[in-house]
Amino acid sequence: MRALGRLPIRSRTSVTISFPILIAFAGIATVALLSFRQSAAQRANRRCLLDDCRPLLDGGRIQHGHDGFPRLDGQFDGRVVRAELIPDSMTIRRLPQLWLSLTIVEPHKNTPDLGLLVRPSGTEFYALTPDFEDRLDPPAGLPDEIMIRGKGSAAQKLLSRHSRSISRIFSDQRVKEIAVTAKGVRLVWQLSEGRRGEHLLLRQCTFDDARVTPETLTRLFVSLAALNGAISASTETTRT
Repeated sequence: MRALGRLPIRSRTSVTISFPILIAFAGIATVALLSFRQSAAQRANRRCLLDDCRPLLDGGRIQHGHDGFPRLDGQFDGRVVRAELIPDSMTIRRLPQLWLSLTIVEPHKNTPDLGLLVRPSGTEFYALTPDFEDRLDPPAGLPDEIMIRGKGSAAQKLLSRHSRSISRIFSDQRVKEIAVTAKGVRLVWQLSEGRRGEHLLLRQCTFDDARVTPETLTRLFVSLAALNGAISASTETTRT
């Protein structure tokens, strides 16, 4: 009789212990569902970030990566160009960054590699500058916190010859990197900074006002095209 009398007590204890666990699982499931829905919405929003700029390029075509961020290829002012978005969540003690990378694909024969990267932290996986061989001396007019690397004395001469054009581009505080290679020139520009709440709680990168406007893309491409043209002219002069 005593054993039978204890059964309801054990059953109530089991229910009491299980209820908080069920609540915890329900909370986890709710957060996971919200995160999934938000991730899907973000992916959909990312796909259109370069749509407004497509008409700027002759033969403009957009492709999307697995993360939903777009890449735009085409021709701008007769030159083959590319615009792509690079999300960066590897920043230390900073919010995630969304970088706009612009490239003019135009071969420069006999042009040495040259890269300039401001405020380097060592986590710039997208940057070309750290991969170049030699550290170069910065000319006057460039930001104080800058890494400049290239290939030998030829890169130092290229830097000195075009330091004014490079300084003008870096007067825009959102320019992160300028790189020159034998394949063309590239510029990396800060488009947006991630929202704090989603990054801290869900480790997601939510970028507000990240859409690239035609005015912004045109301005950046014009600056990069001016540098590209100056490099092409100096290369021709050197060969002749």
